[in-house]
Amino acid sequence: MKKLMTLLVAVLLAGAANAQAPEKGLSWAVEAGLGSQFEIGGRAQYNFNKYVAWDVLSLKYGHEWDCGVGDLSLKTGVRGFSPEFGPKLKAFAALDFGYTGIHGGGEWLSCFGMDFTMGLYVWKGLYLGYGLETYHKNGTGKDHFFRIGYNF
Repeated sequence: MKKLMTLLVAVLLAGAANAQAPEKGLSWAVEAGLGSQFEIGGRAQYNFNKYVAWDVLSLKYGHEWDCGVGDLSLKTGVRGFSPEFGPKLKAFAALDFGYTGIHGGGEWLSCFGMDFTMGLYVWKGLYLGYGLETYHKNGTGKDHFFRIGYNF
């Protein structure tokens, strides 16, 4: 886990010098979530303009605090941005749908998953926000997160 966190910090620092989130074209992002479970992931994002983007592919790994169950999700969706306000602040919301694989009890369970995030870009590509991830396995599961990410 230490190696993974060190790698995440190195990637964030390496891109900090020129990390303006593009208004058009392909960009990359990494993010971490802390809440009902720990989550880390990344995504490829295609920006159509400065207000609408497509989350081409989002890959995340989550680990439950109490029971040691892990999940891996692969999703796609849409992301919307507000006009800039204040000192270069910009709000956003994203909705992604796709596959979630849950590992627990020695087996993998596959299910449908949805991920909703809303937040605020606070400095260049750095954003903070709230995330809600739902998945449907033998009923419904929900995880709530405080998310921090960086868009390159």
